[in-house]
Amino acid sequence: MTARSLGAALVKFVRAYAVLLGIVGLGAALRIGWNDVATYAPADEAYYVSATQFLEREGLSAYPRLVAAHLERADLAASPTPLRWGYFVMTTLACAGDAACGGRTLAWLSTIAGVVSIVFTYLVGARLLSPRAGLVAAALTVTSPLQLALSRRALQDEVYCAVFLAASWALVRLAQDERESLGERWRPMALFAGLATLAFAVKEAFAFPYAALAAATVLAFRARLRTADALLFLVPPALFFGGFLFLGRDASAFFELVRLTRASFLDAYGIQYQSGPPHRPLVDLFVLAPIVCVLGAFALARLAERPRENRGALWLASFLFVSLAAFAGLPKNLRFLVVLDPILRLLAAWAIVSFPWAGRARGAGFAAVFLIPSAVLELALFHETFVTFRTYDPTTYDVLRALGALPGPAARASSSAFPLVFFAALGALLVGLVVRRKVAVTETPTNEETTDEQAAEKTAAKPAARAPKPAGGSGFAAFWLAAVVVAVLSTFIAWKASIPIPGGKPGGVGLPAAAPNPRAAAPTRSPGAPADPMTLGLDALYTRNDPVLAAARFREVLAENPDHYGATYQLATALEQAGDPRGARPLWAKMATMADALGDTQTAEHARARMAAIDERQNGLALDDPTASMQLGLDALYNRKNPEAAAAHFRAVLAHHPDHYGATFQLATALDQAGRPAEARPLWTKMLGMAEGIGDTKTAEAARARLAKNP
Repeated sequence: MTARSLGAALVKFVRAYAVLLGIVGLGAALRIGWNDVATYAPADEAYYVSATQFLEREGLSAYPRLVAAHLERADLAASPTPLRWGYFVMTTLACAGDAACGGRTLAWLSTIAGVVSIVFTYLVGARLLSPRAGLVAAALTVTSPLQLALSRRALQDEVYCAVFLAASWALVRLAQDERESLGERWRPMALFAGLATLAFAVKEAFAFPYAALAAATVLAFRARLRTADALLFLVPPALFFGGFLFLGRDASAFFELVRLTRASFLDAYGIQYQSGPPHRPLVDLFVLAPIVCVLGAFALARLAERPRENRGALWLASFLFVSLAAFAGLPKNLRFLVVLDPILRLLAAWAIVSFPWAGRARGAGFAAVFLIPSAVLELALFHETFVTFRTYDPTTYDVLRALGALPGPAARASSSAFPLVFFAALGALLVGLVVRRKVAVTETPTNEETTDEQAAEKTAAKPAARAPKPAGGSGFAAFWLAAVVVAVLSTFIAWKASIPIPGGKPGGVGLPAAAPNPRAAAPTRSPGAPADPMTLGLDALYTRNDPVLAAARFREVLAENPDHYGATYQLATALEQAGDPRGARPLWAKMATMADALGDTQTAEHARARMAAIDERQNGLALDDPTASMQLGLDALYNRKNPEAAAAHFRAVLAHHPDHYGATFQLATALDQAGRPAEARPLWTKMLGMAEGIGDTKTAEAARARLAKNP
């Protein structure tokens, strides 16, 4: 191919896809501009980073060690599992070209996936609906608050969304393929199998949308399905298992990780923040994308009237309903439901393009009436929720709190300008309608002068059954676009003027009268300065008695500074008061280590006492039979090599059975291994007396040998 022909082909491509390139370019600019997160969360993001750094350093051949560590370490039970081998391979390859290999590297992977999602939203829409609808859907995706938020995080959710859309496009392409020969269709079949396998490997929960994909394809394209297509749906899960077996080299570990994933659905955080009625995801989606959801409802209503009018829209609706049914009994978090966001936008685009607005379907130019207000509103919602309030996990609680829909401490609002703005905007709209109608009635049908005979000839030439086109029809879209934009901007200005702002009035809420730990107190602030999350958390915990809100504030502090001494202490306290002892225990363990390092013995003892109390409640140590508790302690001491956890179990046994022979010996041993010989010495003295009393010479000699050493 010559340079001239290559240039001509490039020009032809740019002309054909100029609008799409502009949409993708705008979406990329927004995502790159907002990829500015400086501190990543010490939860999932920290695990993804540390696991990637391990694999980048040791190589993918070390994947079995990653699997084994996840199965052996109790503190990783709530972390993402190594079942996501596809995502870990991606992050490891990304880190191969980045010396830093940190949260920013993984965030860039999410940013790239966000741009790819816009492209595949268009491709799916062009296949299922029409190229025009695909363009409108891509334009709606540019400002999606959920996808913008996930495109700036070191998480796998946006990568999952992009791979899901790619697999959906490959499946629709295969279902629409009219070729009968298997030899001619093996390439699109292989493409779908590969992309679907990758979607499984990026997030194992793809099993639920995958079932919805299969169901939607059967409902919408059952006449074109062949036996080979039905059997093809079995290939991606098998390849997913094979890929894990190739990397992890342990078939039993696969099923154990699946069991851990199922168990994580019932963890304290999930029960507290991700429960609710089956329709809760619809509420969350509506809060962040109201115009898109309303248009999606229009599309479903139109489809209900004529279900066979458009197979593509039927496919989208079927997938939406089956997916919502699949997630009805699962944790409800918008991160997990990110794949529904592009589906809603495709349905909204179909409604804009095909719905008979004002009596007839309108072109893509009319889409601006919806696109611009939706973009203004969604960008405002995104900025308020994810930039201003730095929301990490888009649960209903966190999103509504960021938008001022839930009460919070020390919130203030400017004087509401909404009534003034509302009546001014409504008056301007009515005046505009009256003026436009008067102009339409008085304007002449043409700028050229015509005779009565010419006018009569033109009138006679028109079909009698056709209604006359309203005067000024060319300005219909422009007028309504201006009206809608003014209305949305006015509402936005009024909303921004009245939204609660954290920080309180000048000289607002300070520290509680007595914090339980002097080190946990927040630094003093000058009058009039905005309250920081630490101050707000202390106020919520000790003044307003709201441990749930307090925990959210302390998490914000730890997201910025994972080793913040006071926030660690207070978050553990808040979680216990909120009824989440399992979540508090690792924080108390961390607190004990930090306090020991600083020589803060009082706080260290308090933290260990809280760990022992939590273990007592969690493991049922109040029972007369301490066998199960002893077994937990022995497992922690000799299998998991965690003397701190073992000591907590043995202490709890002795709290109910002070003369328990085995617990006394094992607690003394655990304290020695934990580096606390002074605490172990009185236990060895007690052990010596007990062993001599029953004639256990071997144990008595061990106790004497230990006591002969310096404490």
